[in-house]
Amino acid sequence: MFHKNSWCVPAALILSSVLGASVAQAAPPTACYTLASLQGSYAVIVNYGANVALGMQAEYLDGTGNLTRTGVLNQPVAGSATGARTVGTVSATGTYTVNCDGTGTITRIVTRPDGSTASAVDDFMATGATLTLLGAKGWQFLATTIVDAQQDPSVILPGGVFVTRIHTRLPDRDQGIPGAR
Repeated sequence: MFHKNSWCVPAALILSSVLGASVAQAAPPTACYTLASLQGSYAVIVNYGANVALGMQAEYLDGTGNLTRTGVLNQPVAGSATGARTVGTVSATGTYTVNCDGTGTITRIVTRPDGSTASAVDDFMATGATLTLLGAKGWQFLATTIVDAQQDPSVILPGGVFVTRIHTRLPDRDQGIPGAR
């Protein structure tokens, strides 16, 4: 009457339906970028024009819209006929906004190597992210790479130099490893 094989197909269908429903419910909903998507420590490479100067900066984004950044700038010495260069410290503090699609704006005050300050605004786009469960905030994108372009020419170098940056998120320092800080 009934063969063992006749039970295999219905059993397989029932099993795959149950497992399929479990997987579908476990999948995160559609996520949006938020202020919390930009949080943690980032390494920032700053490109001035066609390689006129290069900046390397450490940046911290707090996940609530505030940033701090400091590092060095390797730039040409103004008026040098020999291509002499100088290295100086540059820092910035400011705020950022984020749109659901991962674009946004950074508004900051820059402290130049000579100690003077200027304001700057950058447009950015997250170009890399991971989908992360951020506690009570639910599933959100966590930006791992951000690319920006300054709206106005450099506030540090003269001559209308175009400025772009690549921000790369660094691993969290404490990954649950004993003795890690």
